[in-house]
Amino acid sequence: MKKYLLGLTCVFALSMVGCSDTETTTTTETTTEASGSATAEATNKPEAFDMDIKNNSLAVSPDESIAIVCNSVTPELKVYDLKNKKLLNTLTDFVTPRNIAFSKDGKFFYVSDSSYGNIREYDAQSLELKRTFPLEQGVFGFRINNAGDKLFANNQAKSTVTVIDLNKGETIKVIEGFSQPRQGIVISSDDKYAYVTNFEGNDVRVVNTETYEIEKTLTGIPSVRAISIDKDNKYLYGASSSENSINVVDIGENKVVKTIPVGEEPYGAALSPDGKTILTGEKGSNQVSVIDVDSLEVKSTITGLDAPRQAISYSKASEGKAYVLNGDLSIAVVDYVNNKIDEVIK
Repeated sequence: MKKYLLGLTCVFALSMVGCSDTETTTTTETTTEASGSATAEATNKPEAFDMDIKNNSLAVSPDESIAIVCNSVTPELKVYDLKNKKLLNTLTDFVTPRNIAFSKDGKFFYVSDSSYGNIREYDAQSLELKRTFPLEQGVFGFRINNAGDKLFANNQAKSTVTVIDLNKGETIKVIEGFSQPRQGIVISSDDKYAYVTNFEGNDVRVVNTETYEIEKTLTGIPSVRAISIDKDNKYLYGASSSENSINVVDIGENKVVKTIPVGEEPYGAALSPDGKTILTGEKGSNQVSVIDVDSLEVKSTITGLDAPRQAISYSKASEGKAYVLNGDLSIAVVDYVNNKIDEVIK
C-alpha cells in the first residue's frame, strides 16, 4: 500500500470558462499538469462558494481496496485503506469539494469543487493530478455513464448540466432548463437517460443522453436529495428531506405510487445491487433506515451513526454490508441484515 502514501505535491490554479446561453456545443481544454508552490496555492485559493449548501460524498474503488471521502465544509479529501481499516492519506488544496467518483476501471477518480468551479481527475494509484476540467463555480454532483466515456455534472448556481467526453477531454454540451440541480444524478442501466435532481423545482428532470434534451419531469418529491433507479428503469426512489420520506415514482406513469415515512432529514436513497433493499441516511435522526423494496416498508433502523447523508455505498465483497459516511468523515461499516454497525474506520 506504499503507493497510496505518496504525498500530493501538485497545486492547482483557479481556471474557469463561461458557458454560452446560446451555443449548444462548446469545447474546453483540460489542463494536464499543475505548477506553483504551496504558498502560492494558499494565496490563489478562491473564496468559498455556496457554503450555505452542505453535502458529503463517499466513493469506493471497484476492487474495494480504498475509499475516498469528503464534505463540503472541510477543504480536503481523506483516503482510506479498506483492507487494513485505516487512513492512508489526506489530500488538501480544495475549498468546497462536492462529489467523488471512480472511473469504471478504477484507474482514476474524479472530484468536483464548487468554489474552484472544476472537476479534477486523479490517478487512483499515485494520487497524482492528471487532468482538470474547467467548468464554472457551482459545479456540484456528477455521474459517469455505464460505458465510462461521458460524465454528467450538475451546476446548482447556473442551473445547468454539463456533459464531458472523458476520452477527448471536451465539454460537448451544456444543458439548460434546471433549477438548482445538486447532488443526485443517476444514469439509466441502458445509458439512454440521465435523471437529474432539481432541488428548487422539487422534481427530477429526465434527460435523453443522445439528444441532450429534457424529455420528462417527474414530480412529487419535495426537497429532492439522492435518487435511485431500478435496473428495469421502471421505478425511481427519491429522498425528500423536507417531508421525511422516500417517494416511489412510476417513471412511465409519472406518478408517485408510494410515500414511505422515514426518520428526520433523509438524504440517501441507495438501492442495493440486487434491487431488494434501499438504505437512506437520516441526518436529523443519526440513523439509517432499511427499506424492503417488495413491501415498500421500513423493516429496521440502524442507530449510532453521526449525521449520515446520501454518502452510502454497498459492499460487493461482503453480502449484506454497506459503507456509510459519518459527519466527521469516518466510515461506518454497517450490517443491514442484522441491523448493526460492525466497525468504524477513521
